[in-house]
Amino acid sequence: MNTDAAALIAEALNVSRQSVTAQTSLMTSPEWDSLAHFRIVLALEERLGRALDPLEITTLADLASVERILGTAHTP
Repeated sequence: MNTDAAALIAEALNVSRQSVTAQTSLMTSPEWDSLAHFRIVLALEERLGRALDPLEITTLADLASVERILGTAHTP
């Protein structure tokens, strides 16, 4: 798990870094509401120095998708 992606999600969801796991997602985390999603998008755009495209925004749904956008996903 990428700690940068997990830290970004934790900050946006206002939860501890330790509570963000591979299972943290839009569907499993009540904290991941529309406002938190917006905060994740903004944090990613700031980190990347560019706007996310609509497809990236709509597929942003879990830790793995944040890692993919950051370009830090680990492939087995």
